[in-house]
Amino acid sequence: MQERQVAKKIDIKTINTGNFIQVDRTSEENKYLPNYIEVDGVKISRVRILATVLDKFVSEDGNYAALTLDDTTDTIRCKIFLNSKFGDDSSRQILIDLETLENFEKGELVDIIGKVKEYNEERYIQPEIIIKIDDPNFEVLRKLELSR
Repeated sequence: MQERQVAKKIDIKTINTGNFIQVDRTSEENKYLPNYIEVDGVKISRVRILATVLDKFVSEDGNYAALTLDDTTDTIRCKIFLNSKFGDDSSRQILIDLETLENFEKGELVDIIGKVKEYNEERYIQPEIIIKIDDPNFEVLRKLELSR
C-alpha cells in the first residue's frame, strides 16, 4: 500500500516553477502513485502553503469553487470540486464543503494543505484542509521556516 505523502511547506513560486510530472498509471506498480512536482531532485505531491485570499469564486450550481491565493512570491488557485465525480466518490473523504468555503473572505490569511494538480497547463492546489489564520505572526514564522 502506498504511504501518505508528507505535505511540504513551500512557497507558491516554487510550486509554479517546479517541473510537473504526470505519472503514467498504466502499470500496476504505478497505479497509486501521485503526480508531483520535482524541485531540486525532491518529489513533492502534497504541499502546505500560507497565503492571502485574493478572490473567491463559487459557481451558480454550487459544484465548483476556487480561491485565488497570494503569498507574495506568486499566485495560485485552490480548486474545490464539490458535487462532481470528485466529491461523490464514497471511497474518498472530502473535507472541504461549500459551507466551509463560505467562511473565507478576501484579504484573510489561510494555511492550506493539499495536492498539487495540473489541468490545461494551469497548476493548482486541490485542498484537503484549509484553516483561517488570525495571528499575523504566523506569517513571519512561515517565512522564517521557508528561509532555512
